Order: sequence, then structure tokens, then C-alpha cells
Amino acid sequence: MPEHWRYPFLPTASAILEDVNLESLLEDYFYAEARALAISRLETSATRGIIDIEGPPTNDENDIVLGYVISRLVLAATDNQALVNYVALSEAIRAEAHLSSETDEDLVDFVNKLGAVQVKLNTSKFDMSFIDYVRAASKLREGDWKLSNRGVSNGIVSLDRKTLIRLMREVIRQHLEELPKAPNEIKNKFAGTIDELKSQVSKTFTERIGGLNTVVDERQAEAMKELGRFDLAKAPPCFNLNLMDLQAGVNLAHPSRFFITTFLSSLNQDPEAVMRLFATAPDFKEAFTRYQVEHISGKTSGTQYSSPKCDTLVSSGVCPGPNALCRQIRHPLSYYRVMAESEKSPKTRMERILLAALNKESYPAKLIEKNMARIGDFDFTYDKVKELKLSEALRSESCSQITAKVGHFQGRVYSVEIPQEERKLWITKATVTISDSNNEYDCLPLTDWKIALPIEEAHFKSKKIDLIVKPFDIDLDEGETRKLFLILDIVEES
Repeated sequence: MPEHWRYPFLPTASAILEDVNLESLLEDYFYAEARALAISRLETSATRGIIDIEGPPTNDENDIVLGYVISRLVLAATDNQALVNYVALSEAIRAEAHLSSETDEDLVDFVNKLGAVQVKLNTSKFDMSFIDYVRAASKLREGDWKLSNRGVSNGIVSLDRKTLIRLMREVIRQHLEELPKAPNEIKNKFAGTIDELKSQVSKTFTERIGGLNTVVDERQAEAMKELGRFDLAKAPPCFNLNLMDLQAGVNLAHPSRFFITTFLSSLNQDPEAVMRLFATAPDFKEAFTRYQVEHISGKTSGTQYSSPKCDTLVSSGVCPGPNALCRQIRHPLSYYRVMAESEKSPKTRMERILLAALNKESYPAKLIEKNMARIGDFDFTYDKVKELKLSEALRSESCSQITAKVGHFQGRVYSVEIPQEERKLWITKATVTISDSNNEYDCLPLTDWKIALPIEEAHFKSKKIDLIVKPFDIDLDEGETRKLFLILDIVEES
């Protein structure tokens, strides 16, 4: 039977919490050793990525389990997802090491007691339903983990011992990363609201919590400080997700590492700065990483490798799934370029918005000039605005803050011929309508995807969104003038 000191996150370990109250756990001298073990778990996870806690007789099993419970409470009180991720990975690696020494029968017992998946021992193999397998391996991106590479017979996937243990490491990591406002084992046991529980923990561990958050901040800042003018806000989801995993101490698969390196190299980032990013990986080896980065970036090979296209990132498991902008482009570098739209001058931005609204295949110079004269020297910045209803905002001559539902959202890419410059101008736009639940109002197309993406999310979730808008009379063609809203910004939720 699996021992609870090795796997304190098992549901059966909660029996140790009987007759324990929160105040005693946090204050009484009797539980001082458990509190010390809790802090040790967290500090070694945050700094070194390991949890080295010996079991009986060095440490009492109850103290180890209670220390784990306290560590979960402290994590909840820190409200720091990066720290949660660091600790989750460390706990999963610790459990993996212990699982390697279990008998086949005890390994099955552990898996089934954890409850995330179910397995049966079949001679030397471990049988699991394909549904459980897909759920457990969903974030493992190497090709070997794809269901098509495993084989399914009558809905069952058979795994060898080594594969099952590695899969359980992933299951445990995912399980421990899902930390609610207070851990379930805590909120189900102790009386009071979640906020009260977190407040009690914060009073006891204020200094420690501050220190843990500082460690995480320093760890992340060290990795990012030399990336020059690179702007994470412009990077595609595939890059940001893999970077978050890397900073959280996840061992990325080779395709993800290759993508990060080539993407940054294509944006003229220094190989030394790129190499520092990988220093947070648990398997970091400086000499090997330096060789790989300098080779891929062309510093030693003489050939700079290109960043993979989107379809390659999808097939290799690097892409986490597209957002609205991803669906309009074919390359992650195009994503970065499109997201830089807001950095253009006000005149250029307005011209591109008008081109997107006019929807002409050739540059309509006279129509552009007519509208630009009507709009004047428009500035995309704004000062104080009034909160108005949509119908009122449409009649206003200044900027207004409105609350609306997104009635329609559609992305599109098209090109405009510019004869005098003998080139095509590619425009990636989002067509938007907003509604006050009674009437729908058309907006000028959005070419600023920093604004467009949150609007698309609001449309997808069918929730209201606060926007800064300004109405304009726009000549869409000879003899056709319409009043349309220009969306200037979104109002972040407080």
C-alpha cells in the first residue's frame, strides 16, 4: 500500500486531518515541525526545483502530511500561479521518484486511489481507457504521446511501467496546479470562509510569503531582463504558453525549444539572452544549451534557422490552439507584426482603418483623402470620458465609455493594390458590431488586435464589455455616408 508520507496529496491522506483545527495547525508548538516542513517544501521548490524530505524515522509521517497541507494553504495565500506551478512540478518529480520503487500492484493501487485515471494490471502491462489516457496526456506535446502512436484496442491503451510512471507525473502536476482560492482539503475541513482562511495563513506566514514571491519574481526577471525591445504582448499564444511553461520549470519538448529559439532569433534577439531563458528548465545544462542556441541562431553554424510555420507548430504539438488572430495568419512572426499595428502613427493607423472599412481592392485615394479631411488630425489618445448609453454615445461628438454586448465579430485578411508604390498592402481586420440588447451598431473595422482579441473573447463568452468609443461620419462610397463607432480601447475589469 502506498505510504502517505510519500504521496500526501492522496485523498486517503486527509484522514490525518481528523481532530486538527486550523488555529492549532498554524499556532501551536505541537505542529511546529509540520510548519517547518511546509516552508522547506516551498522554498526548495521555488529555488532549486526539488523537494528532499526524508520519511520515517527522520520525520514523522503525520508531520510530513500536515506540512504538505500547510504548504497548500500558503500557496493559496500567496496568490502566485508561477509559484504554484514550480511547486506542482517539484511535487510531481518527487512522487515520480517514489513511484519508480513501488511494486506493480502498489503502483496500480496508487493510481486508482489518486482517482484522476483508472488502470488495471495486465501481466506486465497497465491498461487504461483511451478517454483517461487522452485527458492525462493532453499537455504532453511530444509525438510519442499522441493517441495514434499508442494504439487502441477495444477502447483500451496499454502502457509499460516506465510510461505509466511518467504519465502519472504529468497527472500529479496538472492536479496540483489547479489550486483554488483555498485547497479543497482545507476548505472542506476547516470552518470559515475562504478569505478568512487565507487571512489566517497570511498572518502566520507573512514574511515567508513575501520571500517566496520575491524568489519567483527574481527567477522570472533574470530570464527576461536581456531580451531587449522584445514585447511579450505582441507574441502569439504558442510562444507565450511555452515561455510560461519554461519559466515555471517545465521540461519543454524539443519542438518547443526549437520554436522559442528560432522565433526570438528571427526577431534579432541576442543568442546569449535567449540561452538565459532556458536556465529555468530543470534539465538545464549550460554548455549543451549554448551549443544548441548558437547553432540554431546561426552564430556558429553560419545558417540561421527559420521559425516554423503555424501548421508545423500544430502538427508537432507546440500550438495550444488558435485565437481569432491566429486563424487569419499562417506564421507566428506575422502574428507579432500584426500586433505591432498600434505603434504606427495616428495618420497611418486611421488610413488603414479606413481602407479596411472601404473594402476596396485598389487604393481609393480620393475617398481616403475625403474621409481624412472630415476626421481631421485625430489622436487615438483620450482623456476623461463620460459613461453613456450606446444611443447617447452615437449622438455625442466626443469619446464615451459604453457597456455593450458584441453582436458580431469576424476576422479577415485581404490586400489592397497601391499603384503608385507598386505593391500590395495586406490588412488583417476584425469586423465588429456592438449591441445594447435592443439595437445593433456598426463599428469601424479594428486593425489593432490588442483591442480586437479581448472583444472576440467577450463575444465568444457572450458577456458584456466596457469600451471607449467615438462616432464618426464616414463616406463609404460616393453618395453613401454612415455614422460608425470607432473603438479606441477596452476598459479593463477592476
